[in-house]
Amino acid sequence: MVTGIQRTPLQSEIIKFINNYIKENDLKVGDKLPSQAELIQMMGVSRTSLRESIKTLEAKNILEVKNGKGIYVKDDSDKSILLQLEFTEEKELLLEVLEARRLLEKEIIRLVVKNITDDELKKLDDILKVIMDKYYLGERQNKEDRQFHNMIYEFSHNRIMVQLIHSISDVMDKFWDFPLNMDSPFTETIPMHVDLYEAIKNRDVKKAQEINSTILESVLKDIENQS
Repeated sequence: MVTGIQRTPLQSEIIKFINNYIKENDLKVGDKLPSQAELIQMMGVSRTSLRESIKTLEAKNILEVKNGKGIYVKDDSDKSILLQLEFTEEKELLLEVLEARRLLEKEIIRLVVKNITDDELKKLDDILKVIMDKYYLGERQNKEDRQFHNMIYEFSHNRIMVQLIHSISDVMDKFWDFPLNMDSPFTETIPMHVDLYEAIKNRDVKKAQEINSTILESVLKDIENQS
C-alpha cells in the first residue's frame, strides 16, 4: 500500500511515490492519475512541490497534463521513470553539497587570505594561467579548475577544514566531471577565478569571500536550471 511522505519532500521522493502508484495500480499509457488535490492529500506535500515534480515528468514525456481533465500516464516504462529519478537525485545531491561548500569555503577563504605564502600564491597563479589559456582557446579546463580549488583548500593551512571539505570529495568531484549530462558546465565562472586570485593576493578577505560566493551562486543556478 502506498503511504504518504512523512517529511518535507524532495522532488525525487514525489517521483518515487508517483512511480510506485503507477506500478501498484497497474496503470498503463493513457490511464488517469488521481487529481492534484488528491495527490497532495495522499503525499502530504505542498501544491508547489507537486506541480514542479509533475512539470518535470511532463517535460520528459512520462506524464501528460490535460487542462480541465487531469493527469495521465504517457510513458509507463520503469526505465524512463528510473532514469529521471536518478537524474533528480543527483541534482538534489549536488545542490545539498553546494550548501555545504558555501559554509565551509567561506571560512576556508578567510584562512587562505590569512595564511597563504608567497610561494603558494605563485603556484596558484601558475595553475590559473593554464586555466585561462585553455578557457580562451575553448579547451576544457575542468582538471586544472579542480586543482585550483584543491590548492585553495590546502593553502588554508587548517587540516580539519581540509578533511571536512575532502570528506565530500566523491560528490565534489562531480562538479568538475560534467554532471547532469551538461556539455560545458560553469564556464561563465572561469573569469571570476582571476578576480578571486587577485582578492586573495591583496589579502582582501571580504572581497575574496564575495567573489567565491558569486562563483558558487552561478554554479547553483546552472544546476537548478537542468531538467
